[in-house]
Amino acid sequence: MRFSIATAYIPPDELVPIARAADERGYAAMAVADHVVNLAELRTPYPYTDDGSRRWKPFTPWVDPWVTIGALGAVTERLRFFTNIYVLPMRDPFTVAKMVATASALSGGRVALGVGMGWCEDEFDLLGEQFRRRGRRADEMLDLLAELWSGDWVEHHGEFYDVPQLEMTPAPPGDVPIYVGGMSDAALRRAAR
Repeated sequence: MRFSIATAYIPPDELVPIARAADERGYAAMAVADHVVNLAELRTPYPYTDDGSRRWKPFTPWVDPWVTIGALGAVTERLRFFTNIYVLPMRDPFTVAKMVATASALSGGRVALGVGMGWCEDEFDLLGEQFRRRGRRADEMLDLLAELWSGDWVEHHGEFYDVPQLEMTPAPPGDVPIYVGGMSDAALRRAAR
């Protein structure tokens, strides 16, 4: 049996001591949650409570997952890290590929990418990404990430991304596990694929 620590809502100054202690005590991994901002007013109800209200209070810290994983990877030796979850279609695939590959390279391959499609249309709007069709876009992004992490020349012509020949380095030192989260039928199909 392997144990992981979820870090959502934990104050940032507690993360390094927790990671060091987890590494010393043989924990398997730490999970880092993701939101870019916490808007005061939302049009989108939170889907995981009966009344649509959020489970966290205003000014709860949401650290950047990849900066955090990089920092925690630098102070640990064996502990693995994953996002729980990273709202993939709220980003562009090139920035995601670069952040994950760099964290993987610097940590000796101790990272995994946990993705979800996101629930907050307001946050997508703020970041300039389309909420509609986010699942299809994320499916293509997952394919493109694998190509970008290959360490070789890549050319991709898809429905959402048209990529001329390029290479992205550093490549991860090995395969980056990808975990797909969600509660919808589409999320379950994506996870099965």
